[in-house]
Amino acid sequence: MSDLPLAVDLDGTVILTDMSYMTVSRVLLVRPWLVPWMLYKEFSGQRSVWKRALGEKLNFDPEKLTYHEEFLRWLKQQKEAGRILILCTASDRPVAEKIAGHIGIFDDVMATDLGPNLAGENKAAALVERFGEKGFGYAGNSKSDLAVWPHAGEVIVVNAKPSVRRLIEADANLIFD
Repeated sequence: MSDLPLAVDLDGTVILTDMSYMTVSRVLLVRPWLVPWMLYKEFSGQRSVWKRALGEKLNFDPEKLTYHEEFLRWLKQQKEAGRILILCTASDRPVAEKIAGHIGIFDDVMATDLGPNLAGENKAAALVERFGEKGFGYAGNSKSDLAVWPHAGEVIVVNAKPSVRRLIEADANLIFD
């Protein structure tokens, strides 16, 4: 076990879905009049604004989400061994906090909060600012995580598509399918 704090991505990593997709499908499909507004916010660089507004309208039960059970068991073991765990996601903060509260193992939540979308380079910069270069482990799964892993002192790949896995597996300390 590493003694580095572990930042853990949410969408596709801890949960086997994407909360933005869930938010869009569950909120916009029943409120289609919001689509032009959401598209305007997206194309004007205000993704976090529409994520917050739609997230506030999203009614979901975190217990009913599909979790990566093997990875979650491993995270619980890490927590029991004393490791600091941070849920670090591009999802909107209230949504991420609700899921983190349900899981009950995270020491903190870093999430999109009406500023820059916490993904890719923005996520990497936030983690480096908080923990320093190579001062954290990072568990993720997606193409946007390729911007974070080079800054991490420990690379954990979870549920990655083959194209992403091929690009990072040589540097991975641990891989979960």
